[in-house]
Amino acid sequence: MSNAAKKMQSNHDESTGGRLVTADGRTLALRGATLRADAKGGIARVILEQTFENKYEEPLAVTYLMPLPADGAVSGYAFTIGEARIVGEVDRRQAARERFEEAIASGHTAALVDQERSSLFTQEIGNIPPGATVKAELLIDQKLRWLDEGSWEWRFPTVAMPRYMGGPGRVSDIAKVTVDVADAPLPPRAKLTLAIGDRILDGRRAESPSHALAVDGDGAVVLVEEHGARLDRDIVVRWAVAAATPGCTLAVGRPADGKPHAAHAFGL
Repeated sequence: MSNAAKKMQSNHDESTGGRLVTADGRTLALRGATLRADAKGGIARVILEQTFENKYEEPLAVTYLMPLPADGAVSGYAFTIGEARIVGEVDRRQAARERFEEAIASGHTAALVDQERSSLFTQEIGNIPPGATVKAELLIDQKLRWLDEGSWEWRFPTVAMPRYMGGPGRVSDIAKVTVDVADAPLPPRAKLTLAIGDRILDGRRAESPSHALAVDGDGAVVLVEEHGARLDRDIVVRWAVAAATPGCTLAVGRPADGKPHAAHAFGL
């Protein structure tokens, strides 16, 4: 393999939008990502799932660097290895760190999520078994952006972009927010399913300035690309809801115990 080819392969392994990296620099390649979102009344609930694979012959401890929307809040996370699914708990930073390190020292697989910047998070996962596939899942509550023309906009990043660091020593945690940049298209793709609960104006449909969209059999917005979108830009979806006259929609639900919920009205 030529030096240029080796460099390209290295970049493919090291820069895939989000990445899992071991303490000695080995990378667990990102195999793909899915976004499942429900949006209505200015709020979106998003589930981001990214799949990685440990191709090595020994257990690994890794750090997962990932981009998230700056206007979103992580409200839950979990990771799945094989048949086991571990659900995270919110705790104070120092207490969470101590629990994580105790679990690792005891030989258990464990994970820890930390916010480095408003749009950049890290997740540490320890004791990943050889040959295992890891699915990291985050639940994000996100505000939608209101556009002057009377539309909602949902925007989600798919790549952690390089940041300006200034002169040497200016940023104390530079290692935590530094991202390699690939010089060729990356193989992993992201798939999208966006269910819009708002009534879209007659004659209009969801649109995107970033990607080609389609509607599936359930009425949800999906990407036209069969294998998903490349992880090289934000995914942006907009839908027109403002009408000339006021209106109202009513959402009702019933829990598993059969007792009715209170109804919630959303004005337009």
